[in-house]
Amino acid sequence: AQAVMPGDPTPVEPSALGFHEPMYFLVGGKDPVSARFQFSFRYRIFDEQGVVAETIPVASGVYFGFTQTSLWGLQGESKPIRDSSFRPSLFYRWGLDDPDQRGSLALYGGYEHESNGKEDMPSRSIDTLFVLPVWRTEFSNGHTLIFAPKLYGYLDKEDNPDIQRHRGYVDWKLRYGREDDWVLATQLRRGTSGHGSAQLDLSWPLRRPLFARTGGFLHFHLFKGYGESLLDYNLDRGTQVRIGFSMVR
Repeated sequence: AQAVMPGDPTPVEPSALGFHEPMYFLVGGKDPVSARFQFSFRYRIFDEQGVVAETIPVASGVYFGFTQTSLWGLQGESKPIRDSSFRPSLFYRWGLDDPDQRGSLALYGGYEHESNGKEDMPSRSIDTLFVLPVWRTEFSNGHTLIFAPKLYGYLDKEDNPDIQRHRGYVDWKLRYGREDDWVLATQLRRGTSGHGSAQLDLSWPLRRPLFARTGGFLHFHLFKGYGESLLDYNLDRGTQVRIGFSMVR
């Protein structure tokens, strides 16, 4: 399965509940060895057949999204989850072009909160407003290129007032491949201090060779730079390489 954002330019789907961002479970890293896992969903608040959307058709583009990303230490006696980031969001999706064409454009915009869920130190949280244009181009060989820069401004960053020095104001996202073959996705960040990060995800479908109709992907993940988690927004823990399984990419 493919995540809805970024990648799918259609303004609404038949089902109110669906995929939002990639979902995976990966193992590897160093100092210590850890697992990284993520699950995510989105919910269309006003159904097309409901009273609100029938009265105000544009309301069918309003969504609630939620993503959790966790780092789980696999060494030591207690094997604690070292950090988690929770990202609820409220956003709107516009489909600006016909999604059946080879080239299309969609636009997302809204509010997102990100927090590690802790009340005392080390508490981390930010509130942002974001705009996410998604350009999608399909080539004659069946491969698709998606360019989806996420631009955001900080409404509140009291727990980490200098986060823009390491994260910046844009997540530069690229995705290339075929949905029935390998897909390469990258995310680049550059802060105002020159620090930043690079993330690379390469996935390959296991549906036919292993899991039959249940789906799934072999997933290779690399992260380098600052802020693998919100807790470590100003720390560089070295290059982290993990491999595992993704349900949605």
